[in-house]
Amino acid sequence: MKNTQSLKLNKDFRRLYARGKSCVGAYVVLYARKNRLGANRLGLTVSKSTGKAVKRNRLKRLMRESYRLIENRLESGFDFILVARARALGKTQAQIQADVECAMRKLGVIKN
Repeated sequence: MKNTQSLKLNKDFRRLYARGKSCVGAYVVLYARKNRLGANRLGLTVSKSTGKAVKRNRLKRLMRESYRLIENRLESGFDFILVARARALGKTQAQIQADVECAMRKLGVIKN
């Protein structure tokens, strides 16, 4: 994720949840909003209801890798939050990547 920074502050997450556009997929929910920076920022969220720490961390790694593989095709200057759904447990990286890519296409953040 060379061109992407981490989204870490709670106020940034809350602003994106409140004012960002969202797209619900089978395994992830994507929130996106333009920022005034030149780079993209990515935040990942996996709730405790999806499982214990090992399962949550696995989902975060899968979502981060899915984002990394499509990162070079994205428009720049966006904030993204990927929220894992409980159904994502046990899914392969290819399935999650397809879902992330579909959500990004719906929101129009992938370059043509």
